[in-house]
Amino acid sequence: MKNVFQIVYQHSLLQPQKTAIIYEEQSYSYQTLIQKTLILSAYFKKIGLFSGQRIALFAPNGPEYAIVLLAAAKLGLAVVPLPITLKGHALDNALKSIPVALIIAWSNISSQLKDSGLADDENLISLNRKVANETLWDELFESQFQDDTSYCDNSELPYILTMTSGSTGSPKPIILTQTCKINRAFCATANYYDLNSDDIILVSTPLYHSLAQRGLLMPLLLGATTVILPKFNVVKWFDIIEEHHISFLFAVSSQLDMLINNIHLAKDMASLKCIVSTSAVLSNDSKAMLVANFKCLLHECYGASEVGVVTDFCLNNYHDKQGSVGKALPFVQLKIVDHNMKILSSGEIGHIFCKTKTAFSGYLDLPEKTKASYDNDGYFSTGDLGYLDDDGFLYYSGRNNDVISSGGINIYPQDIENVIKMHHAVEECVAFAFPDKQFGEVIKIIYTSNSGLINEVELRKLCLQQLTDYQQPRFMEQIDEFPRSSLGKILRQSVKEKFRKS
Repeated sequence: MKNVFQIVYQHSLLQPQKTAIIYEEQSYSYQTLIQKTLILSAYFKKIGLFSGQRIALFAPNGPEYAIVLLAAAKLGLAVVPLPITLKGHALDNALKSIPVALIIAWSNISSQLKDSGLADDENLISLNRKVANETLWDELFESQFQDDTSYCDNSELPYILTMTSGSTGSPKPIILTQTCKINRAFCATANYYDLNSDDIILVSTPLYHSLAQRGLLMPLLLGATTVILPKFNVVKWFDIIEEHHISFLFAVSSQLDMLINNIHLAKDMASLKCIVSTSAVLSNDSKAMLVANFKCLLHECYGASEVGVVTDFCLNNYHDKQGSVGKALPFVQLKIVDHNMKILSSGEIGHIFCKTKTAFSGYLDLPEKTKASYDNDGYFSTGDLGYLDDDGFLYYSGRNNDVISSGGINIYPQDIENVIKMHHAVEECVAFAFPDKQFGEVIKIIYTSNSGLINEVELRKLCLQQLTDYQQPRFMEQIDEFPRSSLGKILRQSVKEKFRKS
């Protein structure tokens, strides 16, 4: 089976009353989920949507995401998930870079789109309240007319267009097909972590991100249950695990750090079988704390939106490899190359390339960028630096454009950051290149503290003890907090742009 709707529909026939989605006080059975999908699909047909067209979706976390994704899969439509916090130029730019036939949006977005002329009543559905004469989501489902259960049999059409800006800020929509999403759900997740229809899986990251979409779709493709958290909250996270007997979840590293710091709030977590950390490398201290406090399997994975998960590392094992992000998944091939594309030996830092069955189908309308992202052997350039050890474990060193070149010597920010974070009072830090007339670039450190003002002399002594001469930071600055993405990741580019000038 290669159609997302088809697979979930089969589950609705085999187990119609089983709970598919839990959201707050709402609970949808598989039968109810399919009924709502068929109503929405009928509406899409009524307004003239057809295979290959696109829908923009601006929605908070909720069951609406599943219904839209299933209806789109059925008809061969593509969904463009976008955050409800977009505004101004960013909002205009997103929709102009990916023209869509229909927009489904929260009312604040609907108002902006109407005011800017990017939407009219005929191509707009508002989710929570009307702003003009457009269709209202709840009213749409008052219709008793349902579509039939036929589905588009072309699983290689664009299905989800994920927006990524990379380091340049220019939108590069990533094309993910239904085949790709099914492969990521089964090969990279369910099969690898031994999940089945009995699992109850928590989604606690924003659903416009690819990771959360997998957390939503994968259980439905398995015939399991998805529990959607409206927004990450430590207390709510612990409560939901106990209340719904959560067995598996993805979490971003910043969430896990927050959980560690509030572990005293934990409830009964005996149901948890596995937690997978993603988005940023956990510190060794965080890894140790997670293993000590969570009595389940703990994994850390490395990957990219374009290729999905590339490597996996089980924190409970390989204690001598704790700085690693793991080994390649069974269907992934890895190589480390220099700037001349020569394959490097173990221990040598270079560019990370991979070949995988879960790769994207390219950047939308950007054939040259797509072609440039692969080498002649079909390996994708992740844009990251790292090295492999003798046992095939990958170690992440940072982004290509994060490398600091000081006096002709390449310096990797993560090496500096790991040392700075050894100080007991340092919470987070970012190391980056600062312009210098003599050396071209020197190192500047921006950091935050978990216990007030830090004595800079202490940090410099730590650096002298742990780092070689060319790795010594020239400048250090403490700030109150870092700018972060909706996933909690530090916006490194924003930090560099702001503090390279100060």
